[in-house]
Amino acid sequence: MHSGDPLFQRADVQRSQLRSIVTALLLAQPHSHTAELRDGPPPGHPRAVRAAVAFIEANLTEHISLSDIAQAAQCSPRTLSSAFRDRLGLSPLSCVRNLRLDRIRADILASADPVGTIAYRWGLSHLGRFASAYRDRFAELPSDTAAEGNPSLLRNAGNPWAAPPSLLRKPSVS
Repeated sequence: MHSGDPLFQRADVQRSQLRSIVTALLLAQPHSHTAELRDGPPPGHPRAVRAAVAFIEANLTEHISLSDIAQAAQCSPRTLSSAFRDRLGLSPLSCVRNLRLDRIRADILASADPVGTIAYRWGLSHLGRFASAYRDRFAELPSDTAAEGNPSLLRNAGNPWAAPPSLLRKPSVS
């Protein structure tokens, strides 16, 4: 640090060198804060990411664009995308897709409604793309999930002439 070179006489270069030396020493010798130094910043999310996720969850059944999300988070689409990738490891629109697919799966398992009706309810309109994205996320088709949630569907699988499960039940005698 005491070189005659004018580059090393600059205060910002000296601060940078000193910071590098101190960081190297702190990382080389174990101490009570080693884990914090190696793991990076705490896991909390910036305000913009929290606001964006809240907006997405509140509007999941609607058509949501990146600019809508960015406007709700009060930042630019580029800033929001960077924050999502840094903190969540995915883009804002991937987050929308994943949340929708998760909600659709829960509805399929809890309901006897047709898969297409459930998908439309959650704002999806292209069933082919939906089935592909669903399979990529859950490693099964939505119809397989529906059969898992409603075992009577397995009995009629592949038979287009089979009666719906509701017609197979015997009427109750009062």
